[in-house]
Amino acid sequence: MFEGDFTHYVELTSGLKQEGAVVPCYQPILDREQRRVGVEALARYRRHDHYDSIPFERLDADTVLAIDITMLHAIIDDLPRLASHNVQVLSINLTPDRTSPVYRNLLRLILVRARKVAITIWFEVLEVAPLHSHQLQFIATLRSHGARIVLDDFGTEACNFQRMLVQPYDVIKLDRSLLLQACDDQHATEMLRGLVDYLHRLDMEVVCEGIESAHHGALCEYIGCDYAQGFAYGRPSPLEQWHSA
Repeated sequence: MFEGDFTHYVELTSGLKQEGAVVPCYQPILDREQRRVGVEALARYRRHDHYDSIPFERLDADTVLAIDITMLHAIIDDLPRLASHNVQVLSINLTPDRTSPVYRNLLRLILVRARKVAITIWFEVLEVAPLHSHQLQFIATLRSHGARIVLDDFGTEACNFQRMLVQPYDVIKLDRSLLLQACDDQHATEMLRGLVDYLHRLDMEVVCEGIESAHHGALCEYIGCDYAQGFAYGRPSPLEQWHSA
């Protein structure tokens, strides 16, 4: 492994050139008043005039790390422009088991640079990430530097109450599967509404993911979620496609 030497990661990502450049695309996060208050950064391949998802499950660990480091560099560059578009929250995926100094230092740098432009950073702990003592300690360090910690995809088999008990979270993202189940079942709707109320009493905020219709949006409002995210409000897009503030 070549920790600490960013040029090696550049070499790895250059091997993906046939797939297209790796760039961050940003998907809106709306509050209860339907205002865009934040965005989630998602990695995409840029191919001419369109942007494609990256099949992370088919890539080796070093290449995924290289992509993540490339993303973090690009996000740091984008912070002033995001602030000029009145973005208050920026959500970024976090893999806390990585020991790469480059990766970890970039996470800390993002917190410093974001604070200067009044953007709050959410770090989304992926549902598959191991959470042992070293990882929990690193997450706690990020929180102490101003990050809010997000539990991603709550409601999937890999992300349940047991995972929630491992450490404190500031924000819970409800997996789209819960929303879809609630759409067809009144009992599920009321259970979900009770869950959101319970999370609020624990001082956690809740994001409803996967909203693709007005009905989904109305359900998100009914169950009391603080934030909404989904194709109904916008697909992930690069900053270059945003209108000027």
